[in-house]
Amino acid sequence: MWKIKDRLKKLSYSELMLKALCTFTLLIYLYCVLNITLIDRTPGMRRHVFRPLWEVSVMLKSGDYSYWSGQIGGNLVMLLPLGFMLPIMSEKFRSIKAAAVIGFAFSIFIEFAQYYTGRGLFESDDILHNTIGACIGCIIYVIISNRLPDKVTETDQ
Repeated sequence: MWKIKDRLKKLSYSELMLKALCTFTLLIYLYCVLNITLIDRTPGMRRHVFRPLWEVSVMLKSGDYSYWSGQIGGNLVMLLPLGFMLPIMSEKFRSIKAAAVIGFAFSIFIEFAQYYTGRGLFESDDILHNTIGACIGCIIYVIISNRLPDKVTETDQ
């Protein structure tokens, strides 16, 4: 707890406000994800599909590219903001590996919760696509942060 307090004291006002805004936004985002994937769904049967890339296979066989690309794309996009926002909040999350671990863990949580509550289909594809989405979010963060000018220090002025 003291380490966090010490780190926060070292931040400028604008950095502190950015982290606070990002934290607030992240909480709203997490609620929205949980609402879409769990809260707003009616309980039913427990179902699962463990076969990797089954959605891509069905899409290619059926020719229904709009529905399946929407499913796959939706899962890629769903955790993209997580991979983007976490590096803003902490330097610990500024790597693709960290984004992959967090994306994988959060996706596993969602899928197990869906299965346990019967509020969705546990899919290995969702875990894969969500994890990739979190990594894409982190890559976007890295690209944007590398293009921003470094902070001006007092000695530079």
